Amino acid sequence: MMKMSEHAEPVVRWWVRYEPDSDPIEVLIPHAWRQDMPVAHEGPVVYQTNIKVPRGRSSLVFHGVSYQAEVQVNGTTAVIHRGIWDGFVVPLDGYAGQSVSVEVIVIKNGGRTFPVDQVASGFLPYVFHTFGGMHGTVDLVRGTVDLEYPPCASRVTVESSQIYVDGKPFYMRGLLHWGWYPELGHPNPPPAIIHDEIFAIKERGFNLVKFCLWLPPHSYLEALRAAGMFAWIELPLWNPKETPEFRRQITDEFSRIVRQYRRHDNIVCWTVGCELGGAISQEFRAHLTQTVRNLTACPLVKDSSGGAEMYGGDLREYGDYYDYHPYCETSQYPAVLDSLLPGARKPAPLLLGEFADADAHRDLSRLGDEIPYWASSLSELNPVGVRWQYDLPAVVVDSRFANNPTRSRHSVLMESARKKALFMRKHAVEAVRARDVISGYVITGARDTPISISGFFDDWGDSRFTRVECESWNGTANLFVFPNRHPIWYAGGNRAGWSDPYNHFAGTVFLRIGLHSEAAITSGLCWRVVDTEGRIAAEGTNTAVTVPNLSSREVGIVMWDAKPGSYRLEVEFGEAKNVWPIWVVEPQGRLDAEVYDPAQVLTGVAFESFGASPLRVRSAWEENDAAGVFFLRQDGTTAMPFWREAAYEFNDDPLWADVPFANQWTRLLPISGDRALESEWLDRHLGKYQVLMNRIDVRTYRENPVLVRSGNRLVTSLRPFGGLGDQPSSLANNPSGFEWIRSCLAYLKTSP
Repeated sequence: MMKMSEHAEPVVRWWVRYEPDSDPIEVLIPHAWRQDMPVAHEGPVVYQTNIKVPRGRSSLVFHGVSYQAEVQVNGTTAVIHRGIWDGFVVPLDGYAGQSVSVEVIVIKNGGRTFPVDQVASGFLPYVFHTFGGMHGTVDLVRGTVDLEYPPCASRVTVESSQIYVDGKPFYMRGLLHWGWYPELGHPNPPPAIIHDEIFAIKERGFNLVKFCLWLPPHSYLEALRAAGMFAWIELPLWNPKETPEFRRQITDEFSRIVRQYRRHDNIVCWTVGCELGGAISQEFRAHLTQTVRNLTACPLVKDSSGGAEMYGGDLREYGDYYDYHPYCETSQYPAVLDSLLPGARKPAPLLLGEFADADAHRDLSRLGDEIPYWASSLSELNPVGVRWQYDLPAVVVDSRFANNPTRSRHSVLMESARKKALFMRKHAVEAVRARDVISGYVITGARDTPISISGFFDDWGDSRFTRVECESWNGTANLFVFPNRHPIWYAGGNRAGWSDPYNHFAGTVFLRIGLHSEAAITSGLCWRVVDTEGRIAAEGTNTAVTVPNLSSREVGIVMWDAKPGSYRLEVEFGEAKNVWPIWVVEPQGRLDAEVYDPAQVLTGVAFESFGASPLRVRSAWEENDAAGVFFLRQDGTTAMPFWREAAYEFNDDPLWADVPFANQWTRLLPISGDRALESEWLDRHLGKYQVLMNRIDVRTYRENPVLVRSGNRLVTSLRPFGGLGDQPSSLANNPSGFEWIRSCLAYLKTSP
């Protein structure tokens, strides 16, 4: 932990006074005062201990106090230190051989004295609130102490867009960590928690932890190194208010932090801050970046994770790599990723410093029973502070999932949302691995927080996904299916278009399989298609090819004459394996319905009614009682994401037996929309209706229907004609969309 000439011993017995006239209470260090006083109270809080100072040179070493610490020895101020994340030294040479009283007067950030945006607060105040206390250990050290280290020899080299560590190809597979430990109240976990956390993270395929806007204890970095894992340090600068005093304090504080942390040779990259936009000047960003680069000699240093092109501000950027934060709808990832590729910009690694969040449905039933302090509506326990998201206190009281979990099918929704989040991550990562200019990614995030439910670990630190569920897509080698091009002709010219890799019309199915790997692999592709009964419907092999390290290459094709049904495609190349569901539907034919298509999106297919009471398929609302299916695009809808921040209820209507789309995310991907239905509009135009598919916003728990039935009418914001992102660009080219309409019409005919 430090360079010293002799030895250190922890100072373990401390007492704290929360008010000047209160009785002292014995506490264990590390310590944060948490709910011992109102959360918004900044202090001062006084810690006190008595020590026997050894003869000769000695010092007290504090490894973390939040935020200002005034250390008094026998009533005389020895040191005033400001800064949450770095350690500091209090010399005791003048008290050699004496018994002394030590008091530490602590004022935390977040109050009037040190507002959040005027100090290096990091992101924790926006996750919950600021914390105050002596969150690091305190050591009595004999001899000399120096907390600052020379820079370690960098293990990182860069060649164009590729990163090498110890001379070996390195592809970043990171997990974003905000330092949220609600059971501790501070970001200094004990060794047992660190060990278990790293084991679980590594077991799920990650090789790096990004410490987003906080500094972990040095023991965390040492444990990562012992596990063969790496770190990304992002200095705690987010949404600041720049002033001359702020610049002086941040420059001094960041220099101290970097000098204390640069000894860890498994730190592969640094960022000065996150999503800074126009919050600080271009000159100050440039200064801080060069300071970190000079102090670390690390070849991967960047000014603002996320970048000005995504988050605004002066477009002049500083650093050694590109860094973006694409938070996309699942169907939009390929197009957004392509838009972020360097193109004519200078060659450099491209990292997705935050990416692929996928909100789940948290266990509101358990939270409603426990009401932890961070979900409480009591202001002394859980004030709003600087958070922009503060829905949870009301949700745990009012939500039907908390109050009546059995009737609300709470556990069913949890599992549905969990599997949806898993699919979203898998699809997004495979899109990234297909683009070898991208040098790695960091997935958001490690643990659920009061403002987000996108963790790989839930509110109690339990894993949301198993090792097996992650191993096919989050490893050193990744097999992916990439779609065939299918440009459409529109208004006298071609427009970009793609086929759907997951859904096909019966007949010849043709798929391209690619591989991206850290290490070069020479192998042949083996594949097989298995039906729902476990029977092999088709299988084959491809000629051996070599995929160079850190390259994305096609390794073979899958082609077979497919009959309608549900299948599983299993592929293997060397030690890499992957599996995808494949849906094959009846060949396209005439749809037994009339069509009303003012939006001109239901083109390219034949509609012809054969019955006396025809159904009608519409791309806009009609004020009549004609039976059929309405696909609403504007009127009656409101814009909101289909994939992000949402979970879905599918009711027990026979529809989902006749139309097997419920919880089938590969079937819903090509027909998912960017709007949901407005309940008020439905009330006005339909009167009574039954919600068949319901969108639950898993932050606010607002509900919006996506599919409803009113008599013999189905109304939905789903898009069988696709056209969003990598969805097929027309109904004629969208097997899932065509099957959706055909099945809905059959359902209405048989279920009046």
